[in-house]
Amino acid sequence: SGVLTMGSLDPAFAGAGSVDGGPVVLDLRAVEFVEPAGLCGLAALLEYLIPRCEEVGIALAGRDVPAYLERMNFFRLFGDRVRTNADLASLEERRRHNPGTLQELINFHTEEEIPGIIERISEILENQGYRLRERVAICSVLSEICANAAEHGRSSFGAYAAVQAYHHIVSGPRRRGEEVLIAIADGGPGVRETLARNPALAEHTTTDNDALRHALEMGVSGTGEIGRGGGLALVAGIAARSGGSLSLRSGTGRVTVYENRKNSRNVPEFPGTFVRVSLPRIPQERTSS
Repeated sequence: SGVLTMGSLDPAFAGAGSVDGGPVVLDLRAVEFVEPAGLCGLAALLEYLIPRCEEVGIALAGRDVPAYLERMNFFRLFGDRVRTNADLASLEERRRHNPGTLQELINFHTEEEIPGIIERISEILENQGYRLRERVAICSVLSEICANAAEHGRSSFGAYAAVQAYHHIVSGPRRRGEEVLIAIADGGPGVRETLARNPALAEHTTTDNDALRHALEMGVSGTGEIGRGGGLALVAGIAARSGGSLSLRSGTGRVTVYENRKNSRNVPEFPGTFVRVSLPRIPQERTSS
C-alpha cells in the first residue's frame, strides 16, 4: 500500500531471525508514507539487526520519505549506524519547521525522561483541540505505558516513542476528521515473560496472545502490586470511546482493541513490546469542545 506501518514490516521481522552476520538491506523504496508505528517498528527492527549484521542498509525512493525521516530525527539516531542511498547532507540543510503536530522519534531509557515526552504529547493534543480533562486522562495512562517500557524494556536500546497529529483520518474506514497516532516500542523481555513472573497468572500466559489479552484487563501486572496494571486497559477504553483503537504486540502475538471488539492474531516475532494508539476526532467534536 506504500504505507510504512508496523504490519508492513512483518516480512522483515520474519526474516530477521535468520540473519547470518552478513550485510542486510531493507528495501523501503515502495514506501510513500510513514506513520509513527512504522517509525518505531523500524527503529526496533534496526536495533535488532545492527548488532547481528556486518552492515545494515536502507533503500529509499524519492525525497518526501527521506525528508520526513529527517524531520522525525530518524537519521540523527541512525545516520551513522546504517547505510542509506538518501542524500543526508541536503536534508540536514533544509530549514526545520515545527508545526506543533508531532513528537519526533525519541529514545529513552529511564522514567526521569518521561515527563518531557508526556508534556510534548499534551501540547500536541491541545493543538488538536483536546480539552484539559481529556489531555489529563490520556497523558496519565500514556505515562504508565512509557514507565512500563522503561521498567520492563531494559535492553541495550531502551524504548522508542513517536507521535503525530494528522488533519485527516489515517487508519480505519472513516475519512472525515482528524487523528492523533502514538507509538511506543521497547526491547524488553515482552508481555508474556513479564506476566509469567506472577505465579497467579500462569494460566493466562500459555501463549503470547493469551498474555496480551489478559494484560489488557484492569489490575493485571507481573508484580501483582495493587494499583499497577491499569494503564493499558484505561488507554484502550479512551481510544475505543473516540472511535479509535489500541494495538498491543509482543512475541508472536498481536491484540487490537476497538469500540466493541477485540481481535488477536499470530504475527512474526517482535523482540519486545509495541503499543500503537489511535485517537480520532470528528470535526463536530472539535468545534463543540
